[in-house]
Amino acid sequence: MKTIKIKSSVLAGFTILLLLFPWFGGWKTSSLKDIAKPYLGVYECREAKLNEKDYLQDFDYIRLELKRNNRFVLSYKPKHEKGKEEKGIYEYDNEGHTITFQVDAIPFIKRQFPLKEGELIITAPLGEKTLQMRFEQS
Repeated sequence: MKTIKIKSSVLAGFTILLLLFPWFGGWKTSSLKDIAKPYLGVYECREAKLNEKDYLQDFDYIRLELKRNNRFVLSYKPKHEKGKEEKGIYEYDNEGHTITFQVDAIPFIKRQFPLKEGELIITAPLGEKTLQMRFEQS
């Protein structure tokens, strides 16, 4: 029972902190705007730690999709459970190479993280612990 609460708290914490391959469908339907935004697309979680304890093996997947309309979808599926989604808005700073997330369910919290060369790094305090996540663009 303790493990389930910890796993849930990791994702709940991530959701609160986020408040976190371009999907063109073919070159004919893409626009120059889409090509100029290489950060668009799906990011796979490659690392998920809470105080150095690895939680990634407890999930079938954790994915973050950055969409064209400054919307994101965080999809995750704990092993032996149904998949879940969190949605929100994001803003990318091209000069600072950072991205700011805001979850729809908690609109008053915004968090900013570095996003460089297809890699998103999330490091943030979660209570007395530190959440570390690394996403790579697929």
